Amino acid sequence: MEISKLTSVTESEAKQICELSLQLGYNNDLDRLKQRLSDIIGLNDHAIFVAKIDGEIVGWLHCLVCLRVESPIFVEVTGLVVHENNRGKQLGRHLIEASKQWSISKQIDQIKLRCNVTRKQSHQFYLSLGFSLSKEQKVFEIAI
Repeated sequence: MEISKLTSVTESEAKQICELSLQLGYNNDLDRLKQRLSDIIGLNDHAIFVAKIDGEIVGWLHCLVCLRVESPIFVEVTGLVVHENNRGKQLGRHLIEASKQWSISKQIDQIKLRCNVTRKQSHQFYLSLGFSLSKEQKVFEIAI
């Protein structure tokens, strides 16, 4: 197993990330996803980490620096998925650890994440890593 920061993205890697996203219910257009990945990789305040086994991406994590008016700076994990056939192998733990080290390199000492209320197994996973539940909320959106 190898954990690394994504610094460029190939068509094959984008496809693997797209397929993993489907496991969480996120259907993506491959070309648009590849463009977003390229855009994100170019941002200094974002990071994408991938877990690979035998050269294949079996997990990914996206995190970013959040600078908000109302709260101190923190890093937010905005996405984390490990292939369903590879769960329980510490890949998620290693991806979270990579985000911790990245946060430390940015001199940021807090990580937050959001998780769908229906993902009870994920809740237990995050609690086992030392995260605590700080609040529950609703998400609103509007198409414009």
